[in-house]
Order: sequence, then C-alpha cells, then structure tokens
Amino acid sequence: MTENHRVLSPKQTLLLILLPLLGTFGCLRLYLHLMGVRHIFPGGYLVHHLFVGILIALPAAFLLAFDTLDRRLAISSRVALGIGSAMILDEVIYLVATKATDEDYVSGVSLFGALAFIFLAAMLLLALYKLNRD
Repeated sequence: MTENHRVLSPKQTLLLILLPLLGTFGCLRLYLHLMGVRHIFPGGYLVHHLFVGILIALPAAFLLAFDTLDRRLAISSRVALGIGSAMILDEVIYLVATKATDEDYVSGVSLFGALAFIFLAAMLLLALYKLNRD
C-alpha cells in the first residue's frame, strides 16, 4: 500500500500496539502481585497466559502480514497484537529460567525478566516507528 492509501498512520500503529502491550502487562503483574497466582485447568490441563497470548497474537500477526483497507480490522489486529505480545513476554523468563512454581512467578527473576522483555519490545516498536513515520 502506498502512503496515500494507509488506513492507519505509523503513530496510530505505534500507539495501538504499545498502549495495549503496556496496559496488559501492568494489569497482569498488578493482579498477580496483589491477588496471587490463579490457575485455569480446562480439561485438566494447566493453561498459562503464554498460550492464550499466542492464540491472540498469532492470528493478529497473520492479519497484519496482509494490508487491509478495513479500518476496524486494522485497529483490532494491532490491539490484539499488543495484548497477546504482553501475555507471551510476561511468561517467557518464568517458564525458561525458573522451576515454574507459583512462588517463582511472583519472584524478582520473573518480574525483572518480564520487564526486560517488555522494555525491549517497546524499544523495537519505537525504532520501527521512527523508521516508518511520515
């Protein structure tokens, strides 16, 4: 798509991904640190929000791979990508660098690892915005 046919500006894209990313991460961590760790076991299987994040982010990324002229679809796919990405990035260090206990989830390792990933994602988004801004 050419610049004149963009459905959303680079700034709108940045904000539609970044704000849900930061908001979702903040809400997840606030809930977990204030309310404690809660689990969901559909069919007897533990479902981490990493998995839910993948189910949200992957279809959004596929939609973004193809330009759309539908403004609602353009907006919702970016918001979904921010939300799903936050859910994924929040659990990576927890699942890889700890024994994945409830205590580990609210540990400093998990929290600061998640903060580092969210920070890096935000910096990447800002860099991409600077490369694509009008």
